Amino acid sequence: MGKVSPIIYHEFLDEHKREETLRPIGLMLAAALVASVPAAAAWQEYPTIELGFVIEFPANPMTTRANYKTVLVPDGATAHVYTVREENTIYVATVVDLPTRKEEGATLLGEAEYNLTLLGDLSGQSVSRVEPGRDAVFGRFLTVTCRAGRQGGQAGQVEGAVAWFKQITGVDCPTGARLTSNIFHNRGRLYLISGINLPNGDNNFGPAALRFTNSISFYRADGTRNPADLAQ
Repeated sequence: MGKVSPIIYHEFLDEHKREETLRPIGLMLAAALVASVPAAAAWQEYPTIELGFVIEFPANPMTTRANYKTVLVPDGATAHVYTVREENTIYVATVVDLPTRKEEGATLLGEAEYNLTLLGDLSGQSVSRVEPGRDAVFGRFLTVTCRAGRQGGQAGQVEGAVAWFKQITGVDCPTGARLTSNIFHNRGRLYLISGINLPNGDNNFGPAALRFTNSISFYRADGTRNPADLAQ
């Protein structure tokens, strides 16, 4: 089950306030969330020790590589992309290798967060955390309703963000889709965990995308996992 606990503050619009405040915070809410996902979804952990993380998918992910290139990473960097597509939901985990940029985590994370906000209308933004105690890794959690033609930023920034997202995920976020992203920088890698609820006409989105984004956990530097991650 997921290991992430959102903390500190939630800045949600009214129409999403009740839904997003039901995010799993602790074991009881986490269990309730699992129970609400259809039983047909056979969620399993996919440990990737060489990239330092574990994520849960409802099926075996397709693996590809991409080039992560932004204003702050002009020469590009290798991105490892894991994708599962279902009828109404897309799950994408992107891990970017930035071994020479370990001291720039806050800046690189901030750039990724800003690019995500340019994809549409921001409805939720909070601090998130993986692992307890001294193993804690802090990141950012965002909810965006994707929308073509969004205005904002400097000239070309919105178009650049749309192209950036397609490049590092292999998918588009169409108008009316709800994107939830949990993003982290840890030991020289940028992690972008994104669940996309595709538009269905009535905005009655299920919980699977949220479950996916909350399922990430990290290996310690010595290759072990926090005992809390292994608890059933």
